[in-house]
Amino acid sequence: MPKEPHIPISSTDLFLWEKDRYLSVLAGKLQDIRLLSLDIFDTLLFRTCANPSDVFSAIAMQAHPNGSLKTHVSPEAFKEMRIRAEHKARAKQVARTGFGEVTLELIYEEIPEAICRRSELVRLEVDVEAEFCYVNPHVTSLLYACKKARIPVALLSDMYLSSEQLRRILASAGLDLSQVDTLLVSSEEHEGKSSGHLFARLKEFYPQIESQSIVHIGDNVAADVEGAAKAGIRGLHYPVILEHFESIHHWEFVRHGDVLPEWKSLRKLAAASDLAVGSQEYDRTLYQFGTDVIGPFLHTLCEWVLDICAEEGITCVNPLMREAYLLAPMLEQAAHIRGVELQVKPIYVSRQATFMAGLEHFGEDELAYLLGIQGLKVGELFDVLGIGLEEGHFEAYTKESIEACKYIAGDNGLTIYDFLRDYLRSERGQSKLLASIERHRQLMVGYLAQEFGSPERLVTIDIGFQGTIQGALEKIVRLAGKQPEMKHLLAVGTNRLDELRLQSMDIRSMLRSGSGGSEMGRRIARTPAFLEELMMGGFGSTLRYAEDESGGISPVQAQLHRAEEEYAGKQACQKGALAFQGYYAYLLQQKKGRLPRASKHPEEWSKPLHRVLAMPKPEEARVLGDLTHQDNFCTEYIAPICGAVDEEWYLAGPEAFLNSCNYAPSVLNVNWPQGLVTRRFPYYLYHYYLQLADGFGSQAMIFDTLQRVKKDGVRSLLLYGTGAFAEQVLKAAWFHGIHIPYWIDPVVGANTAPWGRFTYQSLAEARALSEASGETAPAFLIATLSELEAYPNQILQAFEGSEITPKLYQLRP
Repeated sequence: MPKEPHIPISSTDLFLWEKDRYLSVLAGKLQDIRLLSLDIFDTLLFRTCANPSDVFSAIAMQAHPNGSLKTHVSPEAFKEMRIRAEHKARAKQVARTGFGEVTLELIYEEIPEAICRRSELVRLEVDVEAEFCYVNPHVTSLLYACKKARIPVALLSDMYLSSEQLRRILASAGLDLSQVDTLLVSSEEHEGKSSGHLFARLKEFYPQIESQSIVHIGDNVAADVEGAAKAGIRGLHYPVILEHFESIHHWEFVRHGDVLPEWKSLRKLAAASDLAVGSQEYDRTLYQFGTDVIGPFLHTLCEWVLDICAEEGITCVNPLMREAYLLAPMLEQAAHIRGVELQVKPIYVSRQATFMAGLEHFGEDELAYLLGIQGLKVGELFDVLGIGLEEGHFEAYTKESIEACKYIAGDNGLTIYDFLRDYLRSERGQSKLLASIERHRQLMVGYLAQEFGSPERLVTIDIGFQGTIQGALEKIVRLAGKQPEMKHLLAVGTNRLDELRLQSMDIRSMLRSGSGGSEMGRRIARTPAFLEELMMGGFGSTLRYAEDESGGISPVQAQLHRAEEEYAGKQACQKGALAFQGYYAYLLQQKKGRLPRASKHPEEWSKPLHRVLAMPKPEEARVLGDLTHQDNFCTEYIAPICGAVDEEWYLAGPEAFLNSCNYAPSVLNVNWPQGLVTRRFPYYLYHYYLQLADGFGSQAMIFDTLQRVKKDGVRSLLLYGTGAFAEQVLKAAWFHGIHIPYWIDPVVGANTAPWGRFTYQSLAEARALSEASGETAPAFLIATLSELEAYPNQILQAFEGSEITPKLYQLRP
């Protein structure tokens, strides 16, 4: 089983930063740095909320009880007011002084005194920021490593907070301020980083240090990289928190809204530690899947189990193999994090291993069940039954499937299938079967007694879903003359658990998939294949138990057929899941009880996994769908999770295909319908849920247009449009990684100062630049839902008489 040492994540670990995929470029190069400069928010400090503006809602909720904000102003309304107040304050500052840097006090001057006590809200905002913030242990590790190497450290921030207010927040987050040599903030220096001014000011403090010996790290390209370059300083982009179209968290938002907002930054940070698995992109993809998806779900299960253990005095649990390969070490690590003693002893068991041992007799129902298993061969049937081949009748047919035997003629006009069925019904066959049942049961009960002492008191843990193995365990123990007192804990349970409870079984599930259950539970129960596969090790299912010469009983396991790359990817995923637990413990400790444990909200913590199942990214559908699924119940079945499907099933479109997946496996055997539909129609599900989330607004139209742009291989566009909608389109293009160097706004003059990484331009200037460059014709993104004819005509008229015909991308359904 994978073993990760219980080494806590700590900002004082001077080597932790070297595991960060962005900071690791500095490994072995600290001796070349003479001054380290760090951005603060989203670099050195992270927040326990989905968006920075969520802090404003929390301010309102705390301000209401003490009367510093009128109660009729809701948190949502105050959040919007606070955002607008900052915009107004900056606009006034630009008009007065020519620069837009403001203080927190100036912002609150824009909120009427009649609805709030401004000075109290200023103080409260700093306090709430401190409650939300925690230090990024990766960057803090680098900070402390530099200080140990006698490299001075400066903090630079484009922020309305004062340096004193920032020091309060940093100290509250646990940063040792004695390790910070300089702190410069735009609100006090009257200029920011993007212009290069704040970096020039930094250099004034260290005139003896050459610019090329200074490294600045931050999350904003314009401010932290391009702004630093204006002062001759090397800027290192640190985009851990940055959102973009391919981000898992964006896709989660489209499907579910904000998912685990308190833990969002922590999950991103854990994913950024993927350097721990090397440079292979396949392994790093699965490592991040472990930190972002598998880790949160399984850790929630571990926390839920620990809650039950604490309430009921349980000190030993028994996760079922093969999933216990990952679940067992995660349970051990979760117990260590919580500081409780828990013995974790996995059980090697499976449906096949319990099948014969759990029978009282072998009748017509059992015979029909086995003979009906698709693909089962004659030799495999006798292996499962454990009775040996009957000479003269079946030895020649061991490789034949049961189904094929229906068409192979034997003696007296009977088929081999007839002979087989008659033999298993015969007195001789039944005698051998009853002896085999008894032997299987003795070996299994012997194995359980050998490994667990009192098998009747097992506490099993499993992913789920029907309780089949759990029911068989209790029946086997009962048939062996013992009274079961077991507890069975499942991640997800179906309605059948209710039936088992009526049989006096203590069987519980964290999530319910049947009636009265949740969408999370239903989806996971429907498509568990890749979750199960990513939890498994390099061995197959338990087939039976065998006694050795010394009398010990061991499980007999099936051979596992896996490509080396796939096995390495699974190991990377498992390493990521275990790594997540370390980061989870770090943040839980940093917030000291202000964050609830995962087990208190299992539905929420299941949403990352549910999103992948219900709305996978194309890359996820490809990587996870290519994993092979091996089922060793009676016959060895190996196939990709997303196996090939005849093209005819896709002809009616994605919706019809998903509906077809309701057919029985004998008609259309599909493990993961959403994975298959995404592989065939990559963005169908994203587009569907984007429309629902946007109330059938314009977001889907913008997305469709940008997809056409990317499909055409265009990576740079000129934006043509005006107002808030054009700004929305501009930001969407950036979000998709499309460069917008120029914005041609029919209302705004070309000499207007831009607010982002673009330049205002006129159509005449766009034409002149295109003619001078001699490059391909420019592509325009037309951002309007009203001037559908006027805007294209204006662009085309501007290029009349030239040999250039611009390419136009318009929004359309």
